[in-house]
Amino acid sequence: MAVEFSVDEARERLTELIDRAEAGEHVVITRFGAPAVSLEPSPVPAQRGGAFAAGVVAASWVAPHDGGTFDVGTDYWSDPGTA
Repeated sequence: MAVEFSVDEARERLTELIDRAEAGEHVVITRFGAPAVSLEPSPVPAQRGGAFAAGVVAASWVAPHDGGTFDVGTDYWSDPGTA
């Protein structure tokens, strides 16, 4: 039998629901009282126990070119075709 959670409940308890689905429990998330999605374990086995950033494709932090302060609102990447 499936366990059902509303979208709001699922948002608050997502980690728990993922753990339950990985353990084999059928978890259904409902929207407006009707089933919307179902959580199930991935058919690809998890590769746990790896490095800190296992599964991260790329991550970087870009500093300003002029050595000034970092402005979060600034787009440091030029748009394609304008550079």
